[in-house]
Amino acid sequence: MDDGQHKKARFSVGVPNSPDALATFARRAERLGFSGLWTQDTLSAQSFSLDGLHVLSFMAAATERIGLGISVLYSGRRNPAVQARELATIDQLSGGRLTVGLGVGNDYHRETLESLGIPVDRPVRRLVEGIDVMRALWREDAASYRGEIYSFSDVRSQPKPARPAGPPIWIGARSAPALRRAVRIADGWTGAGPVSTQDFLEQLAVVREALDEQGRDRSGFTVSKGVYLAVEDDVPTARERLVQTFDRAFAANPVYDAAGMADRVAVFGPPEHCAEQLRVLVDAGVDELILHARYDELAQLERFPEVVAALERSR
Repeated sequence: MDDGQHKKARFSVGVPNSPDALATFARRAERLGFSGLWTQDTLSAQSFSLDGLHVLSFMAAATERIGLGISVLYSGRRNPAVQARELATIDQLSGGRLTVGLGVGNDYHRETLESLGIPVDRPVRRLVEGIDVMRALWREDAASYRGEIYSFSDVRSQPKPARPAGPPIWIGARSAPALRRAVRIADGWTGAGPVSTQDFLEQLAVVREALDEQGRDRSGFTVSKGVYLAVEDDVPTARERLVQTFDRAFAANPVYDAAGMADRVAVFGPPEHCAEQLRVLVDAGVDELILHARYDELAQLERFPEVVAALERSR
């Protein structure tokens, strides 16, 4: 899979889930030259977490040029018309720097959402129609839409996004049908951090096949991957620290198994060692790597450029 070898990947970073560290982290990432700052939409109540959309607004005020993204918003959790207005507001506040990740979410969240009065039926249809609704409201002065779930006429929504077409939409997906759907309805695909490189490459093959089948230009469809990265002077230290964080964060997760997760999905060790592991993704043609620190976020942020430099030296 070498058709992306000659493209230069972008490097972005996931932001810390700490009110005190956010502004400092965001400004430092911008000064270090990273392409984007990414937050998450989480439904988990197991640990402290900030609302991703509010974090984006905060970071829009704290920075000037760096891109902003969320990966991924769970479709159906928010009414698409309300969500369209929220996202357009962030796009305006940031001067058109927003990228939106969307996904159907996980089954184990739906019982809680349903108990709160949030509809959880037909999640795929809600995703597809929700995107159509948002794009119609962003694009048209008085929008109309006819769908199986959403149907309306002459609805006006303000503000419009900073960009006429609205922010790019990337789909978070793992299964083959979902990957093919992403190619059909979105501007890009984002691979999850808890997915191994090998599994991601197999998913990427499905995406590439779907792009060709649907006659889409590969250069017009963005591929990204979240990566857990720990940079230390030796491999054992990085591994030990990662194992502890994964055990805490994923111990009760019914989708991702915490046992062996560090070895399975993370990149860790000295900069050159990390660069060798990331080289596989870069050579596969990934457009953007979103680097996530699992601990000591500000200190790790300072070390991430060492990995990027090592990758550049090896080109």
